[in-house]
Amino acid sequence: MPKVRSIVIDTLTAIQTNEYMEDKRKPGHDQWKDYGSTIYTFMHDLQELGFECIMILGEPGTGKSSGMHTLEHETNVWYNADEKNPVWIGGKQEYGRKNAPTKFQVIPKTYTDIINHIKLLISKGAFEDEKFAFVLGHTEIYKSGVDNKERLKTLGKVATKMQLEGRMETVLYSKVVMDSGKPTYVLETQNDGYNTARSPMGVFEGKIPNDYKLVLDKILAGY
Repeated sequence: MPKVRSIVIDTLTAIQTNEYMEDKRKPGHDQWKDYGSTIYTFMHDLQELGFECIMILGEPGTGKSSGMHTLEHETNVWYNADEKNPVWIGGKQEYGRKNAPTKFQVIPKTYTDIINHIKLLISKGAFEDEKFAFVLGHTEIYKSGVDNKERLKTLGKVATKMQLEGRMETVLYSKVVMDSGKPTYVLETQNDGYNTARSPMGVFEGKIPNDYKLVLDKILAGY
């Protein structure tokens, strides 16, 4: 049986919402608490555990989850915080359904759930030496001068000032491009001046297919 090479965190947005709803139930709820700031700690924890993090950002329905369909059999763990069923061919066989997951799907409520599960897998020697984390999140449009720009959607204003994407070498944006009336799902790899996309020099060029195995292979070959 192969070792685990990658994990998919799907999505940061869902975990932020879980945090907010859980805190809202508590007496003395502080409506000004910045829930998005915990993303910074989470990303640091992933890096401390030896993961190279790849951020995939985009609007709902642009293929963020389905990009994992090309990853090799039994080499990926899906942390499905969005609690959705896989909609790609072979997804249910690999990951099961949200109410009947295989060991390759976990339904976390918090960042701590994810980190604790990763530590358990590490203690069992389940990961390859080189391991990657696809960290998925929704985007928001914000005003910068007269321009509309796009970035990771967070709750609270403190997180937007932390420049979370700046901690990553690779931030890709999921997009849908219409080709002869049919949707094509792609990843933007370079900043167009209006978003926070970035990638290592010479590894990617322009738009690439929404294919997570391709992303891993190119990063490994490019370094």
